[in-house]
Amino acid sequence: MVKRKLPVRYNDQVMRILLCVIAAFLVAMYGTGARFLDSLSNNSFFVKLLAAFLMAFLFIEFIHWVTVQLDKKYDWKDSPLLRLTLQFTLGVLLPGVVDYFFLSLYQWYFGLTTSSANPGLNNSIPAMALPVFLFNIYYLFYYQILRNREGNTYTKTEMEILLVQQGTKTIPMELQNIRFIYHQDRMNYLVTSNQTTYFINETLDELEQKLPPRDFFRINRKMIIQYRSCQDFRSNGHGKLFVHLSPSFHEEVTVSQSRAGKFKEWIRR
Repeated sequence: MVKRKLPVRYNDQVMRILLCVIAAFLVAMYGTGARFLDSLSNNSFFVKLLAAFLMAFLFIEFIHWVTVQLDKKYDWKDSPLLRLTLQFTLGVLLPGVVDYFFLSLYQWYFGLTTSSANPGLNNSIPAMALPVFLFNIYYLFYYQILRNREGNTYTKTEMEILLVQQGTKTIPMELQNIRFIYHQDRMNYLVTSNQTTYFINETLDELEQKLPPRDFFRINRKMIIQYRSCQDFRSNGHGKLFVHLSPSFHEEVTVSQSRAGKFKEWIRR
């Protein structure tokens, strides 16, 4: 069975705001024929700057949203050609066309024309369109960096075999055969896909750090489950989730309120 990767997480809120500011200044300055310091003394410049910032924010946030959604369904490494087509269509072409419309509206509203008196005006369109294209390239490189970092982390910290105890024997257990691990009466137990139970020495805190997070999730203080064990889940109306496991567990299994949101995100894989 091919394992689907979890979507990468882009921690770039500051970068997006910075790009919005830069793009806004470029659009607001082009076509004015004035120097930067002279523009600052003109109150209308700040109105243009605000309008340009809102446009830049709209398009950059849209590209960010498109990229995140495509990462969930069409990973670059799994479907490169399809992803390239969708990224160009939804992340470059679509916002580029809408961008042109908004810039035309922007120029009309502020009385900017394409006359020879404003030779720099036509440059306002590439000034806004260029960040749309570059922002897609930025996400492609950012994706590669995060995936490589993820691969290095997997190589260094994640295990493939877990050692379990059965009487006096120590048995190497492949992770794909594990369904859940639980704590009870000061002991830790592991249950496999064929419903066999083993004793395990490591604590749940230690296992949470070692097991691959794309496959295993700690649903509460006393249990870690593998994603294949979850048959279905439902809300109890108070923030917690009831989980139906396979193999079945002898007690009611709940996801704590503090972990319910992360659990729903994790189980989508």
